[in-house]
Amino acid sequence: MESRKLSGAVVRDAVFACLARGVETSGRKPGLAVVLVGDDPASCVYVAGKGRACEKLGFHHVTHHLPADTSEGEILRLLAALNDAADIHGILVQIPLPGHIDAARVQAAVAPRKDVDGFHPENLGRLLAGRPGFVPCTPLGIIEMLRHHGVELAGREVAIVGRSVIVGRPLAMLLSLKAELGNATV
Repeated sequence: MESRKLSGAVVRDAVFACLARGVETSGRKPGLAVVLVGDDPASCVYVAGKGRACEKLGFHHVTHHLPADTSEGEILRLLAALNDAADIHGILVQIPLPGHIDAARVQAAVAPRKDVDGFHPENLGRLLAGRPGFVPCTPLGIIEMLRHHGVELAGREVAIVGRSVIVGRPLAMLLSLKAELGNATV
């Protein structure tokens, strides 16, 4: 069995170029809102990277950095306002959230049409059913990387380490669908 290292940077650059062209030709400026609760160092770095990517692509973006003791109710009210905001087309709630907040309830409060992380129960259900919808970013990135590098998985057996709702389970669903880069036994 052969193994090889795949470059994600090449795929990222191709996706960025495609997105930048789309923004340029559409004349629309996509808007992204990120909700960050607390000061988890890894989350802060990740959110800053999202902001840089938005700037590079010409997206409007805003980060709502809330204190760790913010109540769940305050977060839900903010999400309701962002769901209704005409200049916001996508919403990301940075995980993990502080322990006093029900992450599932917060993720379900993001409108499915703006849930670009693909964590809303409706979007996860669409993935399970093989229907169009937002898909969690990391599994989708893995699929794009495999496609770009010509990795054929149809009919193959694939082992996925991990079963999180963020990566493992969505990746298993994508790879098991009867689709261009799926139809594998997971």
